[in-house]
Amino acid sequence: MADAGRAVIPPIAAVSGPRPRWSVVIPTYECAEYLRVCLDSVVSQALDPSAMEIVVLDDSSTDRPEDVVDEVGHGRVVFVRHDRKLGAIGNFNACLERSRGELVHLLHGDDAIAPGFYAAAGARFDADPALGMFVSRATYVDEHGHPEETTRSERDGSGPWLDVLDTLAVSNRIRPPGVVVRRALYEQVGGFRTDLPHAADWEMWVRLAAAGPVWFEDRSLASYRRHGASDTAGRVVSGDNVRERFRCIEINLGHLQPERRRRQARRAYGYSGIFAARTAARLARRRNAAGAVAQLVQAADALRRAVLA
Repeated sequence: MADAGRAVIPPIAAVSGPRPRWSVVIPTYECAEYLRVCLDSVVSQALDPSAMEIVVLDDSSTDRPEDVVDEVGHGRVVFVRHDRKLGAIGNFNACLERSRGELVHLLHGDDAIAPGFYAAAGARFDADPALGMFVSRATYVDEHGHPEETTRSERDGSGPWLDVLDTLAVSNRIRPPGVVVRRALYEQVGGFRTDLPHAADWEMWVRLAAAGPVWFEDRSLASYRRHGASDTAGRVVSGDNVRERFRCIEINLGHLQPERRRRQARRAYGYSGIFAARTAARLARRRNAAGAVAQLVQAADALRRAVLA
């Protein structure tokens, strides 16, 4: 492990035969019912096996994701089952370590991509050898796959995301299925932090954005599933989600120039207060009084932090 809980992503050693351009690595845990949709979206636009590897890494699920891989993958998808449960972040890092391609798409097993995703991302990396990360907008879908809202547009049309650090210092605007990263950049900055089990993706996007240029694709080319059994549901009820958010903000601010940190800290904590208050209202409508109170306590703490920043 590297400092601050970051896994080391070792460089690809010399291998026999050509290295694939793409690694599509799919972490799964108890999501076989959604994995079929995920794999369909990938296999339908997959490149030749010599150019794209597709690997499902399962964290000791009991719902037999290997059956879905056999059915949908038609021999095109590799299935790997961990001998012991690694947890979500451990599995994400295992995916990065297992990848061999120059470009890595870490696609959660309950998410999916739209037609043209790999063509759009590949074209941007071809056009700019210095590009580190490609980010597309994503559409939220519910448990049944029905579309909801789409993540916001971060600039006027597609292009370089120049203010990405200022934006991400305030809140996480990126959904994982829309992200492609050069493996060399993961090797440079390290893996996901194990001490941020539910904000590790947010911190990772900031770390990557601080290390290399980011392209923003102003089209929704991915879908991000929200459901009651999601990994963060329990932490929302306890308020731990907001406390972890505070910790992530502190880390993220360290990537900004000192003269910008105070202003962005006020914005980040202020936004967190609004976020927690909205969550409290949602829980109250569901008659979850304990969860609503926990979120209101964190909302008050966020506003205190904003004033003191």
